[in-house]
Amino acid sequence: MPKPKEETKNLPVNMEDEIRKQLQAQKTQLGALPSNKISTRGKEFTLPDGRKGPELECVILDFAWFLVNYPGVYNANNPQQPNCFAISRVNPTDDSRECKPHEEAADPQFENCKDCPKNQWKSAPSGNGKACKNQRRLIILPPDADESTEPMTLYVSPGGLKHFDAYVSRLSNDHQVLPVQVITKITFDQDQSYPLLQFELVKPHDNMNLFWSKRDQSQSLLFRPLESQKAAA
Repeated sequence: MPKPKEETKNLPVNMEDEIRKQLQAQKTQLGALPSNKISTRGKEFTLPDGRKGPELECVILDFAWFLVNYPGVYNANNPQQPNCFAISRVNPTDDSRECKPHEEAADPQFENCKDCPKNQWKSAPSGNGKACKNQRRLIILPPDADESTEPMTLYVSPGGLKHFDAYVSRLSNDHQVLPVQVITKITFDQDQSYPLLQFELVKPHDNMNLFWSKRDQSQSLLFRPLESQKAAA
């Protein structure tokens, strides 16, 4: 059976244009995609299935930068859609300027993230921070996952980036392993009033074939444009 894209190759040009228009219009007809996001509100991990706890043991399959800017001051109690966002493996402060607004960003704020005025220190409405929220999106699975287990997303806030980067560096430099090769325990810094994540190596696991396969399968989730704002608290 031919694939859908193959079937459209020989369509008249005017029909191809109409299909593109309808595909774009269709996006406004659909509801929010189901979110596999883990909430950290109240310094407690709340999984998509409702389970809660003060700490989380998992296997980190993969991670990427997730930058997001809101048209006004962000309010977790009144979620709004961002006007600009970017997803990248490249550090947004890298000189290559390869980190750029996503093609689905409603109102891109600049041509690249490195030079964007909203991604500079002291650009936030108050304080010395950035207007653009620099985060990491992690894709994780529980250590006892099997083929049917759905990966979940977990976000590392700007304040927690140094802890996450230091952890990944320790795994690489001290143990010569990637996060996907080990079980990681994630907890909250009890000295902070907000959910600041900390990372600790538990032990290597013995199911690399499964987790590596799941890593490949989870790329669409890692680079998914946006998640439900209701679930993103």
